Amino acid sequence: MSDVKLNIDDTLYETEIPSSYAPKWLPPDERRVKAFIPGTIIEVKVKEGSRVKEGDILLILDAMKMYNEIASPADGKVAEVAVAAGERVEKNQLLIRLE
Repeated sequence: MSDVKLNIDDTLYETEIPSSYAPKWLPPDERRVKAFIPGTIIEVKVKEGSRVKEGDILLILDAMKMYNEIASPADGKVAEVAVAAGERVEKNQLLIRLE
């Protein structure tokens, strides 16, 4: 917990902010492929268990009337396909997890 004092319109307020309030920053995990923009999944090109190489196309995401080929960020094996064709996704939603 940290104590914070706020001065608003010449009135002093005191409050406590719990340490759990601000989540800790973690570096991006390249094994978790997430949507970079909201859109609709057009086609999933891999299945769970598929071996992929860096740059292989994993799926196609339609966003703002543009088809975006989402490529594998690393070599690996597909551990989870979290979406299906026709599904709407939000920004930062998990699409595919690699082992």
